[in-house]
Amino acid sequence: MTNETIITIQHEKQQLLLKPMSLYVYQGFQVIEAFNTELSECYYLLFYKTSYLTGKCTTKIKRISRLSTILQKGIKLTPTHPLLSHLLTNNRVHTFPSLNPLWEKVQKKYSPLEAANILTIFDSYMKKDKIMKVIKEFALQFRREGQLLHTYQVLHLLVRFYPTFKWANEMAKQLQYQSYHSLYQSKITTLMTKDPLYVEQYCYEHLDDEKCLSILSKILIKEARITELLCLSTHALIHSTTNDKANYKQLLEHLPTDYTNSEKADFLSYIALHRTSQHDELSKDLLTLLKKQERYEEALLLLTKNGKPISIANFPYLLEIVVHMDLTTHVNIVESLNLPLSDGISPKQAQALFQVIVPILLKEKGLDYTHQWLETYYRQYPTAPILLKIKKMAAIKDDPDQMYALGEMYYQMKQLNDAVECFNWELELNPTNINSIKWLTKLYLEMGMIEESKSYQYMYHNLQKGS
Repeated sequence: MTNETIITIQHEKQQLLLKPMSLYVYQGFQVIEAFNTELSECYYLLFYKTSYLTGKCTTKIKRISRLSTILQKGIKLTPTHPLLSHLLTNNRVHTFPSLNPLWEKVQKKYSPLEAANILTIFDSYMKKDKIMKVIKEFALQFRREGQLLHTYQVLHLLVRFYPTFKWANEMAKQLQYQSYHSLYQSKITTLMTKDPLYVEQYCYEHLDDEKCLSILSKILIKEARITELLCLSTHALIHSTTNDKANYKQLLEHLPTDYTNSEKADFLSYIALHRTSQHDELSKDLLTLLKKQERYEEALLLLTKNGKPISIANFPYLLEIVVHMDLTTHVNIVESLNLPLSDGISPKQAQALFQVIVPILLKEKGLDYTHQWLETYYRQYPTAPILLKIKKMAAIKDDPDQMYALGEMYYQMKQLNDAVECFNWELELNPTNINSIKWLTKLYLEMGMIEESKSYQYMYHNLQKGS
């Protein structure tokens, strides 16, 4: 799933094409922010526990609303995160169901408390008074049935999201609900069985607290909401908490068993490319997956994204990547490589790497650029043969008396066109240089230029006869 994903919606007897731009996850909701192809209209596609609710064209969001809170405080992901693919492939996101039939469906599928919670996400599209009136009826129904805990849960929800609702505030303060009020003032863990919905919402508001992160993970695991759990793990690993090792272990344990290696790689790539620091175990697993699938360009970006020296452990990956990649079609990547090598990498290892990279730079960018690009490595590996050769080539490139030697070195670097230019220059200065003619005969033959090769071969034979 990439930024090129297009969502097709049948809306008002027309086909609407939407491009996802961002994905938000918060308190059980998932919200896809998308725009039409002209980028003139913004739409929000709303999900609850990864089940599609509806979508709305949105010109303005109420500043104090549930949707506004989700967009401000929620976990923000790019469309490349696998959750977006999951939402779109596991739901029929083809229309925008209207609110009345949607509300009937919600009430059948969810408990009154959860239905009330879901209703609040529409407070940017409906009058809040109407929403509060509907939720108030849930509280009154529970009270008539003598279910005081459920009554208080609904009241507590109303007060949290609509603190100016006078009726809910006064009702919640009545003496019969004081024991429940005290319960909500105690440790959050005491509410795990009483009101997991509130606990989940509270923990999302305190994701920087390791304890809340752990509690939230347990809720998602218990409710088998694995996709949301993986999203939470993504957030925790990207923001590099102190429990990186445990969070990564949890992520691996809950990756769907039917995930292909490609899907696993996509998931780990998202985390690795959004982290500011390297996670060694994750990087190792990801590099192995990318290598198996021959996704060498992604592997190279992963190795070099932080600009830190390539470690001894990662050097074999780097060497394998550059050997297998067609770097001639990715010379821009080679140019921009921030490729410091750690001190533990030997000159012999460095030589093997530069033997792949240097000829490509020479061919695509020329000697001057290559010489400049290698500047830092001259100091680190002063005895590496290929670096010594480039250094010497740069030193003699403007000396007419050194064209023959320069031509030989270009040939050793597999730069046949540059070698031809050098030997032709040498031949102009010294027309009877048989060795230059032999080189040109050989070079043109290797380049498939048969007639030119024969011409220099004829010239060579004539010079031999005249000697």
